[in-house]
Amino acid sequence: MNIQDVARVAGVSAATVSRVLNGRDSVDAEMAARVRQAVAETGYVPNSNGRALRRQVSDVWAAIVSDVQNPFFTGMVTSLESVAAQRGLSVMLCNTDEHLSRERVYIQTAIAQRMAGVVIAAASAKQSNLAPLLTAGIPVVVVDRRVDSYTGDTIFVDNHLAGRLAAEHLMQMGYNRIACIAGPSEVSTTEERLAGFRDALSKGPHPLSPSMVRRTNLRPEGGEVAMRALLSSPHPPDAVFTTNGPLTVGAYRAIQAAGLEMPHDIALVGTDDDQWTRMVVPGVSVIRQPVAQMGALAAELLLSRGSSSHSAPQHIVLDPELLVRASSTRRA
Repeated sequence: MNIQDVARVAGVSAATVSRVLNGRDSVDAEMAARVRQAVAETGYVPNSNGRALRRQVSDVWAAIVSDVQNPFFTGMVTSLESVAAQRGLSVMLCNTDEHLSRERVYIQTAIAQRMAGVVIAAASAKQSNLAPLLTAGIPVVVVDRRVDSYTGDTIFVDNHLAGRLAAEHLMQMGYNRIACIAGPSEVSTTEERLAGFRDALSKGPHPLSPSMVRRTNLRPEGGEVAMRALLSSPHPPDAVFTTNGPLTVGAYRAIQAAGLEMPHDIALVGTDDDQWTRMVVPGVSVIRQPVAQMGALAAELLLSRGSSSHSAPQHIVLDPELLVRASSTRRA
C-alpha cells in the first residue's frame, strides 16, 4: 500500500493525505477524518525515514517523565500518545527516575534523533536545563513541574489550590491535628501543594505545625516511612494529606499496618484518583488532577509549534478537584 492507495480510498488527493499525515491543520476536519479512516482500512504505514529526511525532523515525540511507575505520568503519556497516533506520530517514553543525569541523556537523544517535539516533567525546578532543546529548534512543552529557567509553553495544575482544597475539607470535617507528607522542596508540585495546604490551615484555629510536616522522596516507601514517623510521635495526627499518588500508597500501607481505622482513628486525603483508591475499603479521598486533559493539551501545543513557532508561549493552568470518600468523612 502507498499514499496513492490511501488517497483513492479516501476520495482525496495524495497531497491532502500527506498534509494530514504531517499534522497540518489546514485540512477540513471531515476530510482529515476520512483520510485517517482510509489509513486504518488500507493498513498504510508512512515511511518515517523518508519524511524525516525531507523535513529534517523525525516523526517521533519524546515524553520525558520523572517516574514511569507513577500512574499520573502513564495516564498523561497515554493521552499524549492517543493524539500523536491520530496525526501519524509516535511517542518515545523516557523515564529519568528523578535523576538529572538521565534527563540530560534523554535530552541529547532527542536532539540527536531530530525529534519533532518533547514533553517533559523535569527532575528539578532549579537544575534541569532545557536550553539545548531550544537551541536545536525542538518544540518543548513543560508539564506538571516548573523549570525556573524556562519561559516557553507550560501546562500545570493549580497546585496551591490542590493543597487548599485538602486543608479546607479536613478542617470542615472537624480534624485539628492535621499533618502533611510532602516530597523534596526542589520539586515544584509538592512545594506548591504544601504551601496551599499551610496557607489554608493558617486561616483556621489549628495552623500547620512544623512537627506535622514530613518530607521524603516521592516513592511509596518514602510515604510509608513518613507516615510511621508521624504515628509514632508523641502527639500523632488525626488527619494527613499526601502530596502525590505514590506517597498516598505508602501512607495507606502504614495506617493499615498500624491497625488503625480510617476515618475513626485517622483521616487520609491523597493525591491522584488512581484505580486502587476507589477499590479499597474505605475508599480514599483524593485531589484529582486532569491527567488526560494535560496530555491532550500538550500534544496540541506540540502540533501547533510544528506548524508555527513564532506565536507567544502559552501557559495553561488546570484546576484540580476534591473527591470525598470514606477515608476522610466526619468521625463517628
